[in-house]
Amino acid sequence: MKKRLFGVCAAALLSLGVAVPASAAPAPEPPYDLLTMGEGPEVLGIVYADANFTGSRIEFRGNGCSKDKDGIPEYQFPLNSEWRWRISSLKLYSSSKNCELWLRDRTGDKLSFGGYASVKWLGDWNDQTVTVQFT
Repeated sequence: MKKRLFGVCAAALLSLGVAVPASAAPAPEPPYDLLTMGEGPEVLGIVYADANFTGSRIEFRGNGCSKDKDGIPEYQFPLNSEWRWRISSLKLYSSSKNCELWLRDRTGDKLSFGGYASVKWLGDWNDQTVTVQFT
């Protein structure tokens, strides 16, 4: 009875076109790119294309940030056309704890983070960033 039921179900699936050949391999995971911007021994922060720290990412490097903040970014990274309006999550982890990460949108508005920040979802700022700055 079980074999007959299985055969009927298989025939029904084949007639609907939803069956997959036994030899079909699962689709590979999409390739995730890692782009590095800046130079230096310290990872200042990482931004991700998708929420929850997933997808392609950019790692920002530098020599750390100074304690003297005059509101002028020490590092400025305009995003290329592939990355403009793509950032959905971020991690800021400057070992010196002196860095602030600033996201700038196309109008120049700023969203800032300090310390060791981990933001799984940027909310209204999702896919709005055109420049990443550290100060």
